[in-house]
Amino acid sequence: MSAKPKEPALSWDEIGFLCEGMSFASRPMQEATRNITEEFSLGPRGAWILGLIDNGHIYPLDITNVFRIGRSLISAELARLTEAGLITSVKNPQDRRRTALALTPTGKDARRRAKAQLAALVLDRLKDYSREELLLCARILHDWRANGPSEGP
Repeated sequence: MSAKPKEPALSWDEIGFLCEGMSFASRPMQEATRNITEEFSLGPRGAWILGLIDNGHIYPLDITNVFRIGRSLISAELARLTEAGLITSVKNPQDRRRTALALTPTGKDARRRAKAQLAALVLDRLKDYSREELLLCARILHDWRANGPSEGP
């Protein structure tokens, strides 16, 4: 059995520095996807939802679980994406009561553009860090969100 890692000793200033970074880290990402959000009049999660939809294999409940918010908020976001012509619903062939989400050709293009903008942002802002450092950061953020340590890439 491996020993439990020693807890870090952090000062209040260091804790504040860490919390500030985590609190405001999403702002540049939102800025990177702003043109997609504005072009299609999407809500704050619209561009991110496009990134989750892949060939009709995701359901609205899956998106609710990813974002950890109420179904009504996700329903509103999905309605905006549908009205913008970015997504469509597809009946599940095994269970006709369920509808999966799929991207339209316009949705695929918007997702491609959003991914390119996010990749450019990450690669530019974090170019001085090693791949290993970036993956450790990603694992730390994932663990923070998931309430504890996990096995990561």
